[in-house]
Amino acid sequence: MKLIFFLLLMLSFFTGCDIKEKEKRLQQKELELNQKEQELLVRERTLQAKEDALAERENILDSSTNKLLVDSSILLNTQLPGIWNAKMNCTETTCPGSAVGDIKTEQWQIDYQDNKVIVRTISGNKQVRVYSGAYAGNTLELTLQQNDSTAQATKTLVRLQETGENEMEGQREIIRGEECRIVYALQLKKQ
Repeated sequence: MKLIFFLLLMLSFFTGCDIKEKEKRLQQKELELNQKEQELLVRERTLQAKEDALAERENILDSSTNKLLVDSSILLNTQLPGIWNAKMNCTETTCPGSAVGDIKTEQWQIDYQDNKVIVRTISGNKQVRVYSGAYAGNTLELTLQQNDSTAQATKTLVRLQETGENEMEGQREIIRGEECRIVYALQLKKQ
């Protein structure tokens, strides 16, 4: 009986020690987990602050970029608005009534309207045509504004590039139907 009592006492001692040891380990793990949780919270707050700052910076950049895009034609060429003397020399034609070598002169009044380039062509003190367009890279691309009845029949495209101070060159292409095309070489000088 003493032997049984001694074995039970030993068993409870080892079990008790083991329980205390397990409790210590659990408390240590709990402390470590709490510490890691606090570190994660700090990192999360830091990351959130960085994300907020980045979003604010991106918003500022977007708004300034949008302003630049809206005003890009004005920023690209402040010398553009004004009166320009335009000389057009026919270089290609498949249309009756026009010939290679034909030369035309007009005045072009170039301005900005609603963030677009507007060109009013004047010949013989009369407004002849109105073009509108914008810059594509360093090329000013214009299309003829037409009423609906002539829009289907004729398409006119103008492409201009600066060649010097107050000088531009390019071409004007007129397409009528499938078999009629006229191309003019353009030279513009600002007055």
